[in-house]
Amino acid sequence: MPSKTTLLSASLAVAIFAVAAGLAMLLTIPAARAAIDCAAAKTQADLATCTTANAASADAGLNAVYKVLAGRLAPADLKRLRDAQRAWIPFRDKECAFRTQPYADGSVYSTLVETCRAELTKARLAQLQHQLQCPEGDLSCVPQSGGSAAPAKAPPATAGAAPATAGAAPAKAGAAPAKPAPAKASQNDTRPCVQSAGKAKSDQYVSQCIQVSPATNPPCNGQNACSMMVDEIKRGCAMIGNDNPPGFCSAYKN
Repeated sequence: MPSKTTLLSASLAVAIFAVAAGLAMLLTIPAARAAIDCAAAKTQADLATCTTANAASADAGLNAVYKVLAGRLAPADLKRLRDAQRAWIPFRDKECAFRTQPYADGSVYSTLVETCRAELTKARLAQLQHQLQCPEGDLSCVPQSGGSAAPAKAPPATAGAAPATAGAAPAKAGAAPAKPAPAKASQNDTRPCVQSAGKAKSDQYVSQCIQVSPATNPPCNGQNACSMMVDEIKRGCAMIGNDNPPGFCSAYKN
């Protein structure tokens, strides 16, 4: 847990700049993030970069799973999901404000906020994953009216309009599921997947990766290389084996 020691306003300005610099690096040079050992990060700049990346990954995963679930619900259930998600967004932000405001004058404030947002976003992601993967007959789940085990293809969206952060309108109910993404991605292409494969394919990889990855901080983010996500999907599907794997896992068998 970061120290609660408060610093001078000049130090706060430096810390805020570090967070902004970390976010810029995440969006423009994601490969550089791999050079940081987040488990051993100690400097404010490294902590800011790692927490920003963690929060962004959680948001991307939540958005992808939300879109898939939205495409499988009946209209009335879809409306309730949308209302619940739009109510959850301000709850998350207010909860994080409650937890972190006492440290608003400290150099670690921004890091605390990002950590809180990532924690609550991952908890919400787990809730929606449960809805998406419920076995038939589980009364804790909303019946699904369309789609299949393969995630629906996510439609293009403008930055910042994803439902996890801005309550954007979800995909239409009953949308036809997309074919499983091919289990091939150039190992030599280190560009962000959203750039090398396009947003639709990148979103599909993200959704599949989130559904099967056993990692605490999975690399399921369109700012990572497609090959990185494909490797994680293969690893997750292999660990699931024949124990009710998602349908798309068949596309990733060697």
